[in-house]
Amino acid sequence: MSYSLYLCRFVGGDPAPMDEAAVRDVLDPVTLAGTTAASSPHSPEFRELETEDGGTVDVYGDARGLTFHRPSPGRVLNLVAELARRTGAVVVPDGRPAILTTEADRRHLPKSLWAEAIVVPPPALTGQAISLAISPQPEPRRRPILPQFPYHPNPVATGSVTASDEPCVCCGQERGWVYTGPVYAADAPDAGICPYCIASGTAADRYDACFGDTIEGDVSRDVVIAILTRTPGFTAWQSPHWLTHCGDGAAFLGPAGTKELTAYPDAVDHLRRQCAEWKWPPDQVENLLGALDKDGGPTAYLFRCRVCEAHLAYADFT
Repeated sequence: MSYSLYLCRFVGGDPAPMDEAAVRDVLDPVTLAGTTAASSPHSPEFRELETEDGGTVDVYGDARGLTFHRPSPGRVLNLVAELARRTGAVVVPDGRPAILTTEADRRHLPKSLWAEAIVVPPPALTGQAISLAISPQPEPRRRPILPQFPYHPNPVATGSVTASDEPCVCCGQERGWVYTGPVYAADAPDAGICPYCIASGTAADRYDACFGDTIEGDVSRDVVIAILTRTPGFTAWQSPHWLTHCGDGAAFLGPAGTKELTAYPDAVDHLRRQCAEWKWPPDQVENLLGALDKDGGPTAYLFRCRVCEAHLAYADFT
């Protein structure tokens, strides 16, 4: 969005000079080499500024008033905030309320700026505060607490559940969240089921659906039902399968790469044992372990035993 900011002191409704030394202290260090000053005593100075983060802005004027034309986001607005704090100037954005540093300054504004002007005390007046005054952000929506999934404790972090304002295709209610993992059923929708319909079993019953494919190991029928039909599944390169340990289903913690697995040496050992069952030579096993990538193949899928808390993993790839 293109806009300009005007910076000026007002006394009794009229413009008044800012502290010229403060203006130069703030602007000179970021003025690009080769920028020329005013061509005559009556023409405004022109500066092209560039901040450390690469932000740029064209500035016209001097201590009598400065116009910041099309400022970049970031540290450029910090310059405006610093000048306002140091000189007691008013920030006047195009089409937005003026920003004062003290309520006492309101009486010095031109009448046209009085009513809507806002006060931001000097300690709080930052570039970000100016940016929010120009483009107010809506308050983030408070989303309801997710159901408890013992076998998938944080499906938002794993990417299997995401925020959504759309109504659930199963219950028709707008729940604030939607399941993004696989659905195994002939007539179930590919997307749009809320996690509450998964937790209650409503979606599984309505669509005769499962959200996981296979379970590795022997566990009770109740565990199988809980994992496959009452738990958000996860997406893998191949058909995903759920690990078990100590006679129970393990808790899925998410996809992992070599970097993430450094914190779980027991999961790495579990992967090595799996590879040994494949009759892979040791160097091939280590190459796989070193190439694991959370966001690309090959990928490991990390679990934690719900009984002994040992970490497990398996890996697959395209």
